[in-house]
Amino acid sequence: MLNNGWELLTEDFRREIEKGLKVSRLKRLLVRILKTPSYQTEFFEGDPMIQNFIRRVVKPELVSRGIRNITIDKMGNLIATIKSRRGGPKIMLLAYAMTAAPGSMKDAFSGKIMDGSRYGYSGEVAWGRGASEQKGSLASAIESLSIISESRSGPAGEVVFVLSTAGETGRHDSLRQVVEEDGVEADYAIVTLGEPRIQLGNKGRIDAQVFVEGKACHSSTPWDGLNAIDGMVLVLQRLGRLMPNPDAKTHPHLGKATLTPTFIESFPRATHTVQAKCVLTLDRRLLPGDDPKEALAQLADAIGNLEPYKVSVEPRAFMYPCEVPEGCPIAQTIAEGIRVVLGKQPEYSYSHGAIDTGYLNVKGIEAVNFGAGNYKFLHTDTDVVSLEDAANAAKLYAYAAMAGVKG
Repeated sequence: MLNNGWELLTEDFRREIEKGLKVSRLKRLLVRILKTPSYQTEFFEGDPMIQNFIRRVVKPELVSRGIRNITIDKMGNLIATIKSRRGGPKIMLLAYAMTAAPGSMKDAFSGKIMDGSRYGYSGEVAWGRGASEQKGSLASAIESLSIISESRSGPAGEVVFVLSTAGETGRHDSLRQVVEEDGVEADYAIVTLGEPRIQLGNKGRIDAQVFVEGKACHSSTPWDGLNAIDGMVLVLQRLGRLMPNPDAKTHPHLGKATLTPTFIESFPRATHTVQAKCVLTLDRRLLPGDDPKEALAQLADAIGNLEPYKVSVEPRAFMYPCEVPEGCPIAQTIAEGIRVVLGKQPEYSYSHGAIDTGYLNVKGIEAVNFGAGNYKFLHTDTDVVSLEDAANAAKLYAYAAMAGVKG
């Protein structure tokens, strides 16, 4: 229960935030960033399209809003800070530049504003690739920086805004650059992905590749070789007992871990040739507390010895699972903002996706997710974000920074 003095102070924050939010400015920004492609390609974080989106769209936008303390690191991540006169804990707002590829989505970069009733919203929505995942919440985060910097009270502690070059890569490399190489510090973080609910946990993931080596020969005389494809069939048969759930452990909100084949290829890619090598890529989801080394060992043990084939299991990209309690300081702060600023009761969620939140918590930066999106629109041909949800997210990011996290 808030005491009377704190109730008066939070009411001041609410009024400042309501006054500071400019819906027309938020809408203009959202249209602009949705019109600018920044989707995943084979170049991942280094794609010039993503680098240019950060340098030529987002950075000038921040500068135009009076935010001057901006750097771009060697991976292209943007880091902007707003100083504080109040000496409170430092908070990070983490946003993402990279979206999924447009695929078959029509007008994927139109940024058009539409009536949201056909998508289940009472107000307007913005249309475009990444609207429901990265870019709706990115616009919210940028608008919140304007609210914070223009407010009379300013932030309780230093605000660090990080725009990562990642978003779809399935690895922590971009954020690891920011935290471990650039030395950016924070006490708490809000990862601006997800729905307008406080996300307390998510699965992690380790990708693994299984290599089967045989012997190439002409396919007219297959007895002269050893077909790696046949060997991979045996691998899949042995792994079958681990699919879709590799163990019986169940999380109350995330269910069971999963094992899913996602890609298979063979070599040499030549006609009429028995294949010498076959490679299988696996997605092994991890529950909070799972050890990725044990997950890999489980795969190797299940495959066992396949002589005369040579078989190996190797780790690839990894992302930490995450779980924080509902009563942790950053979750409580956002919950308080939902009550004070929006006049609603907070809702909580968990995600099967693997994201950067786990990495932040492992590094001692207590983090949760909160965004403006809707999971049912992610990577679909109807990728939209509610303008009302985007505005509300901007208010809550601003509130967390201005009221401060009370640890």
